[in-house]
Amino acid sequence: MTGEELRDRGILAVDANTPTDWKEQTDAIISWLASNKVEFTAEDVRAWVGDPPHPNAWGARFAAALRAKIIVPLYYRKAKRASAHCRVLAVYRGAA
Repeated sequence: MTGEELRDRGILAVDANTPTDWKEQTDAIISWLASNKVEFTAEDVRAWVGDPPHPNAWGARFAAALRAKIIVPLYYRKAKRASAHCRVLAVYRGAA
């Protein structure tokens, strides 16, 4: 199996075990931010919907938005939350 296949399998597994209400809220906020043409990260979405049951659920929701061409990645920056330990985050904007 390739790295991409393993990644996709992991995304599907996490997404299948994520509550539907959290996914729907997250997708709605991502779509709303995208439609307003603002730059945003997962940290911004987190402020609206809170933490998912598993941290990898973020990747599943953003991957879905990318596949649906709702968002496009712009650049990367360090996370602002101290608890994120300066991890690198993608910054997105609406695709249309």
